[in-house]
Amino acid sequence: MKHWTILFALFPLLTVAQSTSHQKLVDSLKLVADMPYICEVADGCGDKIFWRVVQQKQAIIPLLIDKLSDVSTTRAVVPNFGGQWTVGDIAYSALQEIIQDIPTFELLGVKFDQAGCGYCSYWNHLRRSRQNRIRFQAAVRSWYNRNKQNLIWVVSNDFTTCDCQGLHPNGGHFALKK
Repeated sequence: MKHWTILFALFPLLTVAQSTSHQKLVDSLKLVADMPYICEVADGCGDKIFWRVVQQKQAIIPLLIDKLSDVSTTRAVVPNFGGQWTVGDIAYSALQEIIQDIPTFELLGVKFDQAGCGYCSYWNHLRRSRQNRIRFQAAVRSWYNRNKQNLIWVVSNDFTTCDCQGLHPNGGHFALKK
């Protein structure tokens, strides 16, 4: 009986330790130097920190949402559109690898192909002002809170944010029940 008492007494400490570990991992996104783009995952596609964050699955989602407004720049270069990835951009990319089909442009409040540039609508909108990032963060948080009970795990090797090949480090992703 005493063993159970000790175990239950330690449970909050384990939860706090895991939470601290997750926070440190999310905070380490500022060290990401390379984001996955077009590559073979087995050959080292993107920074290992990014994939370690993604592998935490739903336990890390709220912490990633908290980082969406972080405009700290990283050493990772944004291909095709130029500039540097911010911590917030990397956090959103990780979210997209954990939860497939987040309605990005609906949450941004802009059209995908605004001004004929395709995905640059994302980059241009968020780079335009800090307020745009804060509104986007609030919209993503609201969407997640409305939908988290309807997310199911799908076993898959599909990648959301890159033209990557190989086994997905998560072995799947969350998707909305249909």
